[in-house]
Amino acid sequence: MAKAQRRDQVIQRKSRQTKAKVVRAAQKVARPVRRVQVTLGDLIAAAFDTVGDEVKKVAKVVSSPNMTLATGKNIVVVG
Repeated sequence: MAKAQRRDQVIQRKSRQTKAKVVRAAQKVARPVRRVQVTLGDLIAAAFDTVGDEVKKVAKVVSSPNMTLATGKNIVVVG
């Protein structure tokens, strides 16, 4: 029975360490990010570099929900 208790203690320690790592990772995510000023032209140029020369795909990338989250603005492509 003493061996079983020791195993339980080791498992408890590992779970505490894992929880601590998860908490630290969450804190890193919650830290404020350094703000960088980027123009709309820079975003469009980066999208062209990433996707290629297809305008429809660039418009899809620039107006995607992920881009909205990253920039804090909803970009709508007309035309």
